[in-house]
Amino acid sequence: MASVSNKIEHIKDTERPLHFIFFLFGLGVMSWVPRFPEVKKNLGLTNGEFGSLLSIGSLGALLALMTVGHFVNHFGNRHMLWLSASTFSIGIALIVHITNPILFAICNVIIGASISAFNIAINSQTLTAQAAMEKLLLPKTAGIWSSGALIAILLNGFIVTHVTLSWHIGIVSAISLIGIFINLQRISPHMVPPTPSESSQLTVIFKFWKMKVDWFFCLIMLLAIQIEFSMADWATIYTTENLKSRVDFAAYPYLVFLAFMIVGRLGIGKFSDKYEAATLLKFGAIVGGAGYCFGVFASHLVLDQSQTLSFFFFLIAMGLGGLGASFLAPLFINEAQKRSAKTYAVVIGEIGAINIAMVFVMKGVIAWIAQLFGLFIGMLIPGLMLLGVVFASQVLKPKSDSENAYF
Repeated sequence: MASVSNKIEHIKDTERPLHFIFFLFGLGVMSWVPRFPEVKKNLGLTNGEFGSLLSIGSLGALLALMTVGHFVNHFGNRHMLWLSASTFSIGIALIVHITNPILFAICNVIIGASISAFNIAINSQTLTAQAAMEKLLLPKTAGIWSSGALIAILLNGFIVTHVTLSWHIGIVSAISLIGIFINLQRISPHMVPPTPSESSQLTVIFKFWKMKVDWFFCLIMLLAIQIEFSMADWATIYTTENLKSRVDFAAYPYLVFLAFMIVGRLGIGKFSDKYEAATLLKFGAIVGGAGYCFGVFASHLVLDQSQTLSFFFFLIAMGLGGLGASFLAPLFINEAQKRSAKTYAVVIGEIGAINIAMVFVMKGVIAWIAQLFGLFIGMLIPGLMLLGVVFASQVLKPKSDSENAYF
């Protein structure tokens, strides 16, 4: 009994380094997002073309999600964490120098793959600690990731008019990578080890299509999470191009979105024991979907009368959208893990692969709707998707043991 207690205490030692890693992960990967308007200008692309190039990164993410879980089983977490952190940090530092769309697309695919690989490995590490400690960690680590992303947006607001794009992203990427390395070293004694029995799975990595999938579950998850992807791509561009805000104000709406995501993710633990996941899902969809759509529509409606009021309504949209969507992805991941007998890394990879493929399609759809009908119409789509979750909240109701073979 004492040995079990000692083991748990040792695992608790990894909680704070994990928090630092998630914070630096969010800081590093989101550092260039507020400066998308400059990146788009450097490439000389339209909204539709730039949106399509961004969505191409999903192809790299999809490849990683289909394979990395099996590699983590076979080789353990150590090599995957170090390699993927190096790749996405260096890739982001380099991509802001690129002015050729083809080279940009290639680099974006590599970045997408490495971010997904790191995400699978670090979340499987978190779920392992969560199971050992019998303590819900995933929503909190997601909130800490959002905190890092928020700091990235806030930093951009201070330095965007004073520091060049390349220097800004290069320095932030270097600091993030060094910090991640330091904290990976701290948790290295507790990293997920290789699983010898999984070695045969290397021969079936590319038979991904044979897995069992609850497609309704994955479709509703897409409706719930699309707003998070869309705001990362379009919030700053909508602020500068549609609302005509100053460049140093462009990142503030997305900053508000992330701030309310943090509040929701860090606060959901108080309610997760009191309410069923389906009830929380419905609440998030109503608050996030309806609140976001109202704010975006109002920002467009009053734009000709007052740019200040229009900006204010968009901030409301970002706040309510971020709060409503904040805890939905962790809810789906936790439920998927309960329904599957597979390892954490494989489940995260499989459900992520399915949803990233769907997100890839939706990103392209939204990009070209924005190009053909205006960015205002494109911005409404993720809010309407989130609101649609209200009618399918039963997807997170507990299943019987006989139904728990797949998510």
